[in-house]
Amino acid sequence: MTMSTGRLALLEAAERLIAHRGIHGVAAREVVKEAGQRNNSAVAYHFGSWHGLLDEIWSRHAPRMNAERAALLAAAELETTPALDRLVHAYVHPLAAQIAQNEPSYWARFNEQWLSTAPLDVLAIPAPTDVQADYYPSDDSLDVLSALLMRMADRLDLPAPDARRRVSLMVRFVIGAFAAYERAQEAGAAPDLASFEAEILQLANRMLDLSRP
Repeated sequence: MTMSTGRLALLEAAERLIAHRGIHGVAAREVVKEAGQRNNSAVAYHFGSWHGLLDEIWSRHAPRMNAERAALLAAAELETTPALDRLVHAYVHPLAAQIAQNEPSYWARFNEQWLSTAPLDVLAIPAPTDVQADYYPSDDSLDVLSALLMRMADRLDLPAPDARRRVSLMVRFVIGAFAAYERAQEAGAAPDLASFEAEILQLANRMLDLSRP
């Protein structure tokens, strides 16, 4: 089903504003104005609530990315013990591919803003109902992402809590790096994305390979 012009305009405006100013820095009425809508209740009409709008933004990106991650993880699992770098690639590459499809892209910055409200150990989040963040997306595809990140943690030679924290820090590094790329892209100063992705992959692997401090 084709999305209505008004609905799409609201989604794009909300993602852009939140990417720049954060979930707490944007009001629904500002999204309505940015989208060129006149009805102040447009967010409630199209999405039911502010969280419904956030969920819809998430669903525009995450399921496709996590489907690719699932395929890459399945290929890696054909090995008896998947190499850590293959697991890291399965996490990073779909994000880079998603950014490549949109210019300018706001998705990494949207994630960066969300992560600023989440606990340090993002892998310790058992369910949306238990999360400490102000908003947690209702997206079944996150199970794929969670499984992938836990697989990475299991491969580290660290106690379980330390391994989860290390993977969580890697996630924050990757998201922050691609958010910085998006800002450079918007300013017309972004490096080649393929080269940037390769560098991020190397650095993320090094982060995970470090022994216990």
